[in-house]
Order: sequence, then structure tokens, then C-alpha cells
Amino acid sequence: MEEILASIRSILNEEELKAPSSTPDPDAPLELTESMLIETLSARMPPEAAQPATPPPVVALPDGPPQPQLQPQPQAPESGKRDSLLDPLASAAAAAALGQLAQAVARERRAPVHRVPGPSIEDVVREEMRPLLKAWLDQHLPGMVERLVRAEIERVMNRSEG
Repeated sequence: MEEILASIRSILNEEELKAPSSTPDPDAPLELTESMLIETLSARMPPEAAQPATPPPVVALPDGPPQPQLQPQPQAPESGKRDSLLDPLASAAAAAALGQLAQAVARERRAPVHRVPGPSIEDVVREEMRPLLKAWLDQHLPGMVERLVRAEIERVMNRSEG
């Protein structure tokens, strides 16, 4: 039995010596080669389709009355930008829609606040709290007043004696 185990150990030792180590040495520098590069989407697409998308235009909110909305013009692509998930036209359309939303919100914020006739939230809360507060005061106020009066009487009596 020991001979079989020794034989298996020697075979394993020989295989370890023949095969390169599968775990890299942590102290060894990592060597980067061309085979490690990942093919990007722009490398697989034809050059005219691999152009990066343009950034959405910046929309400034006007202080005056709303102006008619202009359609954004696609800008020339700049080199060095990453591929975008959106088509430049879709991006421009989304930016225009968000610009319209921002203008609508700005107009709404500038609109005067008119109080609607009827009770306010404060009035409703006051009406609901009044019976609760009355019940709490009815239950706790007499004991609180009695305790505070006794404490004050004791203080006055101690001052007159001392």
C-alpha cells in the first residue's frame, strides 16, 4: 500500500514540475500583452457608425416669459468621448423635453400662491388637537399644580426657618 502511495506522490511531483504554475507569483510584475485586450463595440462597428454621441445641450431657464422652444441641432462629434447608449438625436430630443419640463416647473414656482377658501391644515390640526389636549389637561393638570404648589410651599417654609 505504501508503495502505491509513494508512486502516486512521485507522479504528482513530476507533473507539478512539468506544468507551469497556474497561480501567478504575487511579487512578479504583471505583463500586459495584446491578447489581453478586449474588443470594444466601436472596433466591431463600421467607422461611420462608431461616432460617439454628442452631449445634450444645456438649457438655461429664462427669467422672463417663456420663449418658443427651438429644436436642438446635433453637434459635431468630439474625439476621445466614450460610446453613448443614446443616439445623438434621441439624446437631443430627451434634453429638449427635459428643458420644457424645467421651464414649466420654473413658471409654476413663480406663480403666486392663492389661498383656497376653507380651513387650512393648521385649522384642521387645531380642531383635532383641542379635545385631545383638553382630556390630557383634565387628567394631568390638577396633579401637576398640586405637586408644584407643595414644592413652592416647602421652599418658602425652609427659607423662613433658615
